[in-house]
Order: sequence, then C-alpha cells, then structure tokens
Amino acid sequence: MTYIDRLNNFNRWLESNSLPANSQLMYFKLLGVFNRAGWPRSVQVDTPRLMQLTCCRKDAAYRARDKLVESGFISFHRGGKGNPSSYFLSEKTTVYATTNAAPNATHIKNKNNNKTKTINTSPIKTYDLKDIEALAGLRLPEHL
Repeated sequence: MTYIDRLNNFNRWLESNSLPANSQLMYFKLLGVFNRAGWPRSVQVDTPRLMQLTCCRKDAAYRARDKLVESGFISFHRGGKGNPSSYFLSEKTTVYATTNAAPNATHIKNKNNNKTKTINTSPIKTYDLKDIEALAGLRLPEHL
C-alpha cells in the first residue's frame, strides 16, 4: 500500500466515521515518520516525541493513540523506561460500494429543485489485506 493509498483510505474512512482531531493529526504525523524512515515494518517513538508530534500533553497523546488502535489504523508494542514504544501501521483497506441505486440510497434536490442526485448511504465495509488475499485466493508481497 502506498503513502497516497494510506492517506486516501484514511480520509475516506473519516467521511463516515469520527475520530478526534488529535488522533487524526497523530496518524498523519506517524505516516510522515514511517515515510522518512523508508517504510520499515515498525518505528520506535518515545512519549516526548509522541507528545511533540501531536502538540498535546501525555494523557491526550495516549488517548489519541488508543483511538487509532481502536479504529484499526495502527498497533503498538508498549516500551519501557529508556525503551520507546514500537508502532506498526495496519493494512486496513476500506472498500466502498459503487452502485448508484441501492435500496437505502438518498435523493437530494439541487438548488433549482428540479433535479436529483442519488448518493449511496450503504455502510462502508472494512477489510484487512489478509482477508482480501483469502477471498481472492492470492498472496500479496510482504513489503506492501
């Protein structure tokens, strides 16, 4: 998954889900850390740096991190004193329905009240890459 894919998936997910602003900022900042590090499997980030990335206190940074974990965008292994936590990006992929005439579609009138647009309000389904591999019967390279 590319940097742009991760950004697009995250932004699309946010269109239908809520996440605190600190969590959103943390995700973007962590993507930057991974990018600068050359996209390793994990990066180590200590608490002061986590606080600096999000411009917030320790408890707020921890809450933001926990929300990202809860949402499935990252995972982490807690470090200890003098040993920073390790952060991992998940392979969360969001699949969006593309049909125009779904049973739960909503019609919206434009300014002139004479035309309507159909938008699909179907729930968004989220799949892990491992699930997609299993469904498709293929194996993706490990470096994605």
